[in-house]
Amino acid sequence: MKNVLTADNLTYMLGGMKLTLEIAVCASVIAILLGTILALAKTYCKGKTGFLNILATVYVEIFRCTPQLLWILMFRFFVKGGGFNLGVVSLSVVSAPYVCEIVRGGLNNISKGQFEAGYSQGYSFFKILRFIVLPQAFRAVIPSMMSQIVSIIKSTSLLASINIFEYLFTCNTVMVNSTSLSGIFTVYAMEAAGYFIVCYLLVILVNAASKRLRYA
Repeated sequence: MKNVLTADNLTYMLGGMKLTLEIAVCASVIAILLGTILALAKTYCKGKTGFLNILATVYVEIFRCTPQLLWILMFRFFVKGGGFNLGVVSLSVVSAPYVCEIVRGGLNNISKGQFEAGYSQGYSFFKILRFIVLPQAFRAVIPSMMSQIVSIIKSTSLLASINIFEYLFTCNTVMVNSTSLSGIFTVYAMEAAGYFIVCYLLVILVNAASKRLRYA
């Protein structure tokens, strides 16, 4: 165990956790933006803009029905700029379809009367979406969105397969250099604890925010 819990190893693993969180935050933001656009296209694009609905549906179904690791392995041949860029792009692209379905569920719960009320006040369609519909939709799906962000954090572990120095990769590197069984299981425990602490803190924060919004 002594050859595992050294200052150099701990610093190395913390650096991996830092990269994991940076990738997860950026990927989550992009996935939410892209997923929202897809949800709007699937919900409101009809008639002359129906082709956008079709494109969004095809995109969502393809990425939801295929393994995330497949796309991550494929993106490494197209995304330039290092591991950070590759991690952010691949995770955001494969996570956006799940965000889309979450947001679409919130949009479907908004009654048509909201649009009628907005039009009566002189709002345009896009202003109604921005100021009336989307705020209500996002408030309704906060728990589901939180679960998806937690999934994105855990999915960063897939990036170890393409040698991105995120948390799992750095922990496994330390584990490989361990000379004892106790050292190996110590690293396993630290891996699990690292992901658990980050995800559980996120759950606590989001639950607290949800309660404040509920009683606001």
